[in-house]
Amino acid sequence: MTGFRAVVLIFCTLVILGNPALAWGDRDASGSWESTYDFGPEKEIMTAKIQQVENNILGSFSVVVEPSGDEYSGIIFGTVEDDRVNAYYLSVRNLGEDDPLVSITFADGRLIDDETIKGTVYYQDSNFNEIPPFDYKATKI
Repeated sequence: MTGFRAVVLIFCTLVILGNPALAWGDRDASGSWESTYDFGPEKEIMTAKIQQVENNILGSFSVVVEPSGDEYSGIIFGTVEDDRVNAYYLSVRNLGEDDPLVSITFADGRLIDDETIKGTVYYQDSNFNEIPPFDYKATKI
């Protein structure tokens, strides 16, 4: 029985070393994700491209605002631990002759499965505007 346990232990160690995601106990959030946000008369459609390295995520996002067709984009950075995804979205928008509008959004989410992230979004910008927290759902595309 001792030899069998040693073989099982060695096998499990090799599996974990061969798959770093298993060693961290985390899921992989890498890929392209899409989410839609309905703000009454306007709807924003976001596409995010995320790269995960160990527990860190880095990426970019772009947003199309309907019906105006306006667009903005920015960067994403954050962490993944087990099924929890914490991401910050930073963007700078030039709104004409005023100072640019800097906004930061925090998304506190969970990987529901390999194709879905659900959570809550918190928003603040440099004009001290904030939106009450709201739920979101992102789908891998």
